[in-house]
Amino acid sequence: MPDLTRRTVLTGLASAAVMPLGGTGRYDVLADYRFGNARADATVRDMAELRRNFRFRYIYDSGRLDGLDSYWSKHRDYPEGDPRSLHVFGADHLALKGRVPPGGGLRPGGLESAMLRALLPVTQGMVVEMRAKLPRGIGTWPAFWLNPGVEHPDGHFSATPWPPEIDIFEFFDWQGRPRPRVMTAHLQDAGRPLDFGNTVLMSRFAGGEYDPGIDFSDGYHVFGLDWQADMPVWLLDGQVVQRCHYLWRAPPAHILITNQIGMSLKGTDMSKMTIEGDGWDYCVDYLRVFRQV
Repeated sequence: MPDLTRRTVLTGLASAAVMPLGGTGRYDVLADYRFGNARADATVRDMAELRRNFRFRYIYDSGRLDGLDSYWSKHRDYPEGDPRSLHVFGADHLALKGRVPPGGGLRPGGLESAMLRALLPVTQGMVVEMRAKLPRGIGTWPAFWLNPGVEHPDGHFSATPWPPEIDIFEFFDWQGRPRPRVMTAHLQDAGRPLDFGNTVLMSRFAGGEYDPGIDFSDGYHVFGLDWQADMPVWLLDGQVVQRCHYLWRAPPAHILITNQIGMSLKGTDMSKMTIEGDGWDYCVDYLRVFRQV
Protein backbone atom coordinates (compact mmCIF):
# COMPACT_ATOMS: atom_id res chain seq x y z
CA MET A 1 0.00 0.00 0.00
CA PRO A 2 1.41 3.45 -0.85
CA ASP A 3 2.35 5.81 1.94
CA LEU A 4 -0.49 8.31 1.70
CA THR A 5 1.04 10.62 4.30
CA ARG A 6 4.33 11.29 2.54
CA ARG A 7 3.31 14.85 1.62
CA THR A 8 2.71 15.95 5.20
CA VAL A 9 4.79 18.58 6.95
CA LEU A 10 6.59 17.15 9.99
CA THR A 11 8.70 19.49 12.05
CA GLY A 12 10.57 17.31 14.52
CA LEU A 13 10.99 18.71 18.01
CA ALA A 14 8.77 21.72 17.37
CA SER A 15 5.80 19.51 16.43
CA ALA A 16 6.44 17.05 19.26
CA ALA A 17 5.55 19.78 21.77
CA VAL A 18 2.09 20.60 20.36
CA MET A 19 -1.22 18.89 21.01
CA PRO A 20 -4.86 19.74 20.24
CA LEU A 21 -6.33 22.53 22.30
CA GLY A 22 -8.46 20.84 24.93
CA GLY A 23 -6.95 17.44 24.17
CA THR A 24 -5.90 14.96 26.83
CA GLY A 25 -3.49 12.05 26.52
CA ARG A 26 -0.72 11.54 23.98
CA TYR A 27 -0.82 12.40 20.30
CA ASP A 28 1.27 11.82 17.21
CA VAL A 29 1.51 14.95 15.05
CA LEU A 30 0.76 13.89 11.47
CA ALA A 31 0.87 17.37 9.97
CA ASP A 32 1.69 20.82 11.30
CA TYR A 33 1.16 23.53 8.70
CA ARG A 34 2.16 26.86 10.28
CA PHE A 35 1.74 29.67 7.74
CA GLY A 36 3.71 32.89 7.44
CA ASN A 37 6.70 34.39 5.64
CA ALA A 38 8.40 35.95 8.69
CA ARG A 39 7.61 33.79 11.74
CA ALA A 40 10.48 31.70 13.03
CA ASP A 41 8.35 28.57 13.46
CA ALA A 42 6.72 28.62 10.00
CA THR A 43 6.55 25.34 8.09
CA VAL A 44 4.79 26.81 5.01
CA ARG A 45 6.32 30.13 3.92
CA ASP A 46 5.55 30.49 0.23
CA MET A 47 3.51 29.13 -2.67
CA ALA A 48 6.08 26.45 -3.52
CA GLU A 49 5.73 24.96 -0.05
CA LEU A 50 1.95 25.42 -0.12
CA ARG A 51 1.64 23.50 -3.40
CA ARG A 52 3.47 20.51 -1.94
CA ASN A 53 0.65 19.87 0.51
CA PHE A 54 -2.46 21.54 -0.92
CA ARG A 55 -4.51 22.00 -4.06
CA PHE A 56 -6.72 24.97 -4.95
CA ARG A 57 -9.72 23.26 -6.56
CA TYR A 58 -12.25 20.63 -5.47
CA ILE A 59 -11.38 16.96 -5.91
CA TYR A 60 -14.13 16.52 -8.48
CA ASP A 61 -13.47 16.63 -12.24
CA SER A 62 -9.98 15.17 -11.57
CA GLY A 63 -9.18 18.00 -9.17
CA ARG A 64 -10.28 20.82 -11.48
CA LEU A 65 -13.71 21.85 -10.16
CA ASP A 66 -13.50 25.57 -9.31
CA GLY A 67 -16.75 26.20 -7.46
CA LEU A 68 -20.20 25.05 -6.45
CA ASP A 69 -23.50 26.39 -7.78
CA SER A 70 -24.51 27.50 -4.28
CA TYR A 71 -22.02 30.38 -4.17
CA TRP A 72 -20.92 33.12 -6.54
CA SER A 73 -17.12 33.06 -6.48
CA LYS A 74 -14.82 30.86 -8.56
CA HIS A 75 -11.67 29.47 -6.98
CA ARG A 76 -8.41 30.55 -8.59
CA ASP A 77 -4.70 30.55 -7.88
CA TYR A 78 -1.95 32.70 -9.35
CA PRO A 79 1.85 32.76 -9.12
CA GLU A 80 3.27 34.19 -5.92
CA GLY A 81 3.70 37.95 -6.22
CA ASP A 82 1.09 38.29 -8.97
CA PRO A 83 -1.18 41.24 -8.03
CA ARG A 84 -4.16 38.97 -8.67
CA SER A 85 -2.98 36.45 -6.07
CA LEU A 86 -5.63 35.03 -3.76
CA HIS A 87 -3.22 33.02 -1.56
CA VAL A 88 -1.16 35.73 0.13
CA PHE A 89 1.35 35.10 2.90
CA GLY A 90 1.57 37.60 5.72
CA ALA A 91 4.22 37.61 8.40
CA ASP A 92 2.31 35.13 10.57
CA HIS A 93 -0.60 33.79 8.51
CA LEU A 94 -1.93 32.84 5.10
CA ALA A 95 -4.77 35.01 3.77
CA LEU A 96 -7.31 33.27 1.55
CA LYS A 97 -8.63 36.31 -0.28
CA GLY A 98 -11.79 37.23 -2.16
CA ARG A 99 -11.87 39.86 -4.88
CA VAL A 100 -13.80 41.29 -7.80
CA PRO A 101 -11.68 40.69 -10.91
CA PRO A 102 -11.71 43.01 -13.95
CA GLY A 103 -15.06 42.57 -15.65
CA GLY A 104 -16.53 40.93 -12.57
CA GLY A 105 -19.12 42.10 -10.09
CA LEU A 106 -21.36 41.21 -7.19
CA ARG A 107 -23.16 38.44 -9.03
CA PRO A 108 -22.85 34.69 -9.63
CA GLY A 109 -19.56 34.03 -11.42
CA GLY A 110 -18.40 37.60 -10.91
CA LEU A 111 -16.00 36.98 -8.03
CA GLU A 112 -12.80 35.09 -7.34
CA SER A 113 -11.73 33.55 -4.04
CA ALA A 114 -9.18 31.19 -2.56
CA MET A 115 -9.50 27.72 -1.13
CA LEU A 116 -7.26 24.95 0.22
CA ARG A 117 -7.76 21.23 -0.31
CA ALA A 118 -5.25 19.33 1.80
CA LEU A 119 -3.63 16.25 0.29
CA LEU A 120 -3.27 14.44 3.61
CA PRO A 121 -5.90 11.67 3.95
CA VAL A 122 -7.92 11.96 7.16
CA THR A 123 -9.60 9.01 8.88
CA GLN A 124 -11.44 8.28 12.08
CA GLY A 125 -9.07 8.37 15.03
CA MET A 126 -7.57 11.68 13.95
CA VAL A 127 -8.01 15.22 15.26
CA VAL A 128 -8.17 18.14 12.82
CA GLU A 129 -7.54 21.64 14.18
CA MET A 130 -7.26 25.11 12.63
CA ARG A 131 -6.62 28.53 14.14
CA ALA A 132 -8.15 31.20 11.93
CA LYS A 133 -9.75 34.65 11.67
CA LEU A 134 -12.80 34.75 9.41
CA PRO A 135 -13.95 37.18 6.70
CA ARG A 136 -16.75 39.68 7.24
CA GLY A 137 -19.51 41.25 5.18
CA ILE A 138 -22.83 40.33 3.61
CA GLY A 139 -22.28 37.33 1.35
CA THR A 140 -19.24 35.84 3.07
CA TRP A 141 -19.51 32.10 3.63
CA PRO A 142 -16.33 30.72 5.21
CA ALA A 143 -16.24 26.96 5.72
CA PHE A 144 -13.99 24.23 7.16
CA TRP A 145 -15.00 20.65 6.37
CA LEU A 146 -14.20 17.03 5.57
CA ASN A 147 -15.25 15.54 2.25
CA PRO A 148 -14.68 11.95 1.07
CA GLY A 149 -11.98 11.08 -1.42
CA VAL A 150 -8.22 11.00 -1.79
CA GLU A 151 -5.81 12.32 -4.39
CA HIS A 152 -3.04 9.72 -4.33
CA PRO A 153 0.65 10.69 -4.58
CA ASP A 154 0.82 9.19 -8.09
CA GLY A 155 -1.93 11.56 -9.24
CA HIS A 156 -4.93 9.23 -9.44
CA PHE A 157 -8.06 9.68 -7.38
CA SER A 158 -10.06 7.38 -5.15
CA ALA A 159 -13.80 7.05 -5.41
CA THR A 160 -15.59 10.23 -4.29
CA PRO A 161 -19.02 9.18 -2.99
CA TRP A 162 -21.24 11.79 -1.38
CA PRO A 163 -22.44 11.87 1.35
CA PRO A 164 -20.80 11.46 3.89
CA GLU A 165 -19.55 14.94 4.77
CA ILE A 166 -18.65 16.54 8.09
CA ASP A 167 -18.90 20.33 8.29
CA ILE A 168 -16.63 21.48 11.10
CA PHE A 169 -18.07 24.95 10.61
CA GLU A 170 -19.87 27.22 8.19
CA PHE A 171 -20.88 30.86 8.71
CA PHE A 172 -23.73 32.00 6.46
CA ASP A 173 -23.48 35.80 6.49
CA TRP A 174 -26.43 37.25 4.63
CA GLN A 175 -28.85 40.15 5.13
CA GLY A 176 -28.85 41.04 8.82
CA ARG A 177 -25.65 39.07 9.39
CA PRO A 178 -22.72 41.17 8.15
CA ARG A 179 -20.37 39.60 10.71
CA PRO A 180 -19.47 35.94 11.34
CA ARG A 181 -21.16 35.35 14.67
CA VAL A 182 -23.53 32.42 14.06
CA MET A 183 -21.77 29.09 13.58
CA THR A 184 -23.30 26.02 11.98
CA ALA A 185 -21.87 22.48 12.00
CA HIS A 186 -23.68 19.90 9.89
CA LEU A 187 -23.50 16.21 9.08
CA GLN A 188 -24.65 15.55 5.54
CA ASP A 189 -26.93 12.57 4.89
CA ALA A 190 -28.82 13.56 1.69
CA GLY A 191 -32.10 13.18 3.56
CA ARG A 192 -31.29 9.61 4.60
CA PRO A 193 -30.26 9.93 8.28
CA LEU A 194 -30.86 6.22 9.00
CA ASP A 195 -28.20 5.29 6.43
CA PHE A 196 -25.60 7.27 8.36
CA GLY A 197 -26.76 6.87 11.95
CA ASN A 198 -26.94 10.65 12.10
CA THR A 199 -27.84 11.23 15.76
CA VAL A 200 -27.00 14.22 17.95
CA LEU A 201 -25.67 13.10 21.35
CA MET A 202 -24.84 16.54 22.79
CA SER A 203 -24.95 20.00 21.24
CA ARG A 204 -24.86 23.70 22.05
CA PHE A 205 -26.47 24.33 18.67
CA ALA A 206 -30.13 25.35 18.61
CA GLY A 207 -31.89 24.79 15.32
CA GLY A 208 -28.51 23.98 13.83
CA GLU A 209 -26.96 27.32 14.89
CA TYR A 210 -24.66 28.42 17.71
CA ASP A 211 -24.02 32.04 18.67
CA PRO A 212 -21.34 32.14 21.40
CA GLY A 213 -21.29 35.96 21.46
CA ILE A 214 -18.11 36.22 19.41
CA ASP A 215 -17.36 38.15 16.22
CA PHE A 216 -15.01 35.67 14.55
CA SER A 217 -13.65 38.36 12.21
CA ASP A 218 -12.24 40.33 15.15
CA GLY A 219 -9.54 37.83 16.10
CA TYR A 220 -8.24 34.30 15.85
CA HIS A 221 -10.05 31.26 17.25
CA VAL A 222 -9.31 27.55 17.26
CA PHE A 223 -11.78 25.22 15.53
CA GLY A 224 -11.34 21.47 15.96
CA LEU A 225 -12.86 18.09 15.19
CA ASP A 226 -11.92 15.08 17.30
CA TRP A 227 -13.03 12.31 14.92
CA GLN A 228 -13.55 9.41 17.28
CA ALA A 229 -14.85 6.08 15.94
CA ASP A 230 -18.35 6.74 14.55
CA MET A 231 -18.52 9.84 16.78
CA PRO A 232 -17.25 13.23 15.56
CA VAL A 233 -16.74 15.73 18.36
CA TRP A 234 -16.62 19.48 17.61
CA LEU A 235 -14.45 21.82 19.66
CA LEU A 236 -14.34 25.62 19.74
CA ASP A 237 -11.34 27.15 21.52
CA GLY A 238 -10.77 23.81 23.23
CA GLN A 239 -14.34 23.39 24.49
CA VAL A 240 -16.67 20.63 23.25
CA VAL A 241 -19.71 22.17 21.53
CA GLN A 242 -21.20 19.12 19.82
CA ARG A 243 -20.97 15.34 19.79
CA CYS A 244 -22.78 13.10 17.31
CA HIS A 245 -23.07 9.51 16.16
CA TYR A 246 -22.25 9.31 12.45
CA LEU A 247 -21.20 6.46 10.17
CA TRP A 248 -18.45 7.16 7.60
CA ARG A 249 -18.44 4.21 5.20
CA ALA A 250 -16.41 5.82 2.44
CA PRO A 251 -12.78 6.43 1.42
CA PRO A 252 -10.64 8.60 3.71
CA ALA A 253 -11.55 12.27 3.84
CA HIS A 254 -9.69 15.37 2.73
CA ILE A 255 -9.74 18.73 4.52
CA LEU A 256 -11.29 21.74 2.81
CA ILE A 257 -10.82 25.37 3.88
CA THR A 258 -12.99 27.44 1.56
CA ASN A 259 -13.52 31.18 1.30
CA GLN A 260 -16.86 31.28 -0.50
CA ILE A 261 -18.26 34.70 -1.44
CA GLY A 262 -21.88 35.37 -2.42
CA MET A 263 -24.77 32.93 -1.99
CA SER A 264 -27.41 31.45 -4.24
CA LEU A 265 -29.40 29.81 -1.48
CA LYS A 266 -33.12 29.91 -0.78
CA GLY A 267 -33.98 32.70 1.65
CA THR A 268 -30.67 34.57 1.46
CA ASP A 269 -30.62 38.27 0.62
CA MET A 270 -27.53 39.76 -1.04
CA SER A 271 -29.09 43.18 -1.69
CA LYS A 272 -26.80 44.99 0.78
CA MET A 273 -23.65 43.14 -0.20
CA THR A 274 -20.64 45.44 -0.64
CA ILE A 275 -17.03 44.93 -1.67
CA GLU A 276 -15.12 44.47 1.60
CA GLY A 277 -11.55 44.45 0.28
CA ASP A 278 -9.23 42.96 2.91
CA GLY A 279 -12.32 42.33 5.04
CA TRP A 280 -12.94 39.34 2.79
CA ASP A 281 -9.65 37.77 3.96
CA TYR A 282 -9.92 34.35 5.59
CA CYS A 283 -6.69 34.29 7.62
CA VAL A 284 -5.20 30.96 8.70
CA ASP A 285 -2.53 30.79 11.39
CA TYR A 286 -2.13 27.01 11.39
CA LEU A 287 -3.73 23.74 10.37
CA ARG A 288 -2.77 20.59 12.31
CA VAL A 289 -3.69 16.93 12.18
CA PHE A 290 -3.07 14.56 15.09
CA ARG A 291 -3.62 10.90 15.92
CA GLN A 292 -4.21 9.92 19.53
CA VAL A 293 -1.93 7.12 20.77
